[in-house]
This record gives sequence, structure tokens and C-alpha cells, in this order.
Amino acid sequence: MDMGWAVETLTRYGLWGIFIVVGLEYTSLPLPSEVILPLSGLAAAAGDLPLPLAVAVSVLAGLAGSTVCYLIGAFGGRPLLEKLLGRFPRAMRTLDTTDAWLAKMGGLSVMLARVIPMFRTWVSFAAGLSRQPFGAFLLYSTMGIIVWNTALILSGYYLYASGVATYVLEYLWLLPIAVSAITLGVIFLRRRKRRAAGV
Repeated sequence: MDMGWAVETLTRYGLWGIFIVVGLEYTSLPLPSEVILPLSGLAAAAGDLPLPLAVAVSVLAGLAGSTVCYLIGAFGGRPLLEKLLGRFPRAMRTLDTTDAWLAKMGGLSVMLARVIPMFRTWVSFAAGLSRQPFGAFLLYSTMGIIVWNTALILSGYYLYASGVATYVLEYLWLLPIAVSAITLGVIFLRRRKRRAAGV
């Protein structure tokens, strides 16, 4: 996805821009947080926005986007997924396993998933599907989102202060590709190891 509009929104609209772009990223749109959040930090520094306020707005945006996904999962998500995945028993088993894991781990699973690439936003759908208590979902989501957003926004904020922001913006698009490649590589190696072990 072309992220030119996201960069323009962040730089032009300040805190509102951060809320809009980060909120959309948390609704599972193909906007890598590994890029969006550091860019939010860059935008905050460039616009002389208070860092704590920028982080707070990003957390509220993350909660808003996560709530949308949770509600989709809780109200109508499973029937839709069952219809789409009915011809793929393995996919349905994976979904059932995820539901069981979330039910066993409770809110802690949501908090941990918030700092794991690829699972960060999708866990909201799964939490809705498993009907986790909404209050617990919000509490643990907030904890995980604060950690993730703060770390990445800080990186962008201080990169701007260091004077290397121009170079970062030029090559930042490579970061989600690298993260995705590493994640897929780990998944591939694990599956290969399981097949070799006959699991």
C-alpha cells in the first residue's frame, strides 16, 4: 500500500493525523506499525508536539481501532469466518485452537500479542470471537499498546532530534519487508522442524 497519504496526514494534521493513521493501522489495514509509529514520532518532533501527548493520542487511537476489530469478531465475525473457511478444515482448526488459547490465557494473551508483529492487530478479532470480557480486553490491550507505541514513537522522535530523519524516511519502507521476511522464515523453519519430527 502506498503510504504517501499517511505521511502527509501525519505531517499536516499533527495530533489528529496521528490519531487517524494509527487508528486505521489498528483496524488491520495493511499499514505496518513498524513504519507508522516511528513516522508518528518524527511528525511529533517536527511539529513541536509534546511527546507524552503524542504517545497518549496514539494509545487512544490504538484502542479505538482495536475496539472496532473486537466488535466485528464478537458480533458476526464467527459466522462469516465459518462461511469463508468452511472448505478449509485446517484453517478452522487453527481458528479453534486460537480461541482455546485465548480462553486459557485470558487477557494476558492480548497484552503479549500487542508486541508481536503480525499478531498485534489480529488478536482483536480473535478476542472478539472468543468473547473475552470487554473490560479485560481494553485493560490488557492498553498495557500492550502503551509498551509498543511508546517504544516505536520514541525511536522516531529521537531520530528526528539526531538529525538523521531524512535518511530514515528514505529507507524506512524496507523495515516492514525485513520484519515480514524474518517472521515468515521463522514460521517456515518451525513447520519444517515439525514435519521432520513427524508432528
